[in-house]
Amino acid sequence: MTRNLIAAIGAIVLASWVCVAQEPAASPAASPQPSTARPASGEIEQLRKKVQQLTAENTRLRARVAELERRTQAQTLRDRLMQEEDRALKLQSQLLTVGEQEANVQSQLDQVNEQLRPENIDNLQIYGSVRPEEVRDATRRKLTTQQRTIQSQLQLILQSRTRLQSSLSTTDLAIQKLRQQLATLQQ
Repeated sequence: MTRNLIAAIGAIVLASWVCVAQEPAASPAASPQPSTARPASGEIEQLRKKVQQLTAENTRLRARVAELERRTQAQTLRDRLMQEEDRALKLQSQLLTVGEQEANVQSQLDQVNEQLRPENIDNLQIYGSVRPEEVRDATRRKLTTQQRTIQSQLQLILQSRTRLQSSLSTTDLAIQKLRQQLATLQQ
């Protein structure tokens, strides 16, 4: 719309110059005709006023467009900020869940480690077996396998926690950056 206004203003200015250029030059032999000279100068004055009005309207519209663009940019920043804040809340929730899982798995590992202590394996009460040493070795192998499985689970949980903490840090930085941009834009 502003391009159309600029084009219209240019056309009006050009038309006013053409009108001035087409006026016959006053020759000493020709007598001036006041009736034709006045309407032409009146038209030029009207065109000048119209150009001024259109220029003022163009300036007003440009200011309005700039204000609307600023508001749109601010709303976009607010939307992105809300998305990042939601993401941060989800990551914190996931981090709490991972913490609970870690505590449970660590508890299981502690129990298995306690059962694997040599004095606990030696004190196993074995009833009805003629080979108690083989039962103790089988129990030790079973607990060792269980211990490795639990340690693997714990490692995965720790990796997940590290990844979540990293994502949360990145999200927090993005939130701070968006808040700064929004504050700068609103000033």
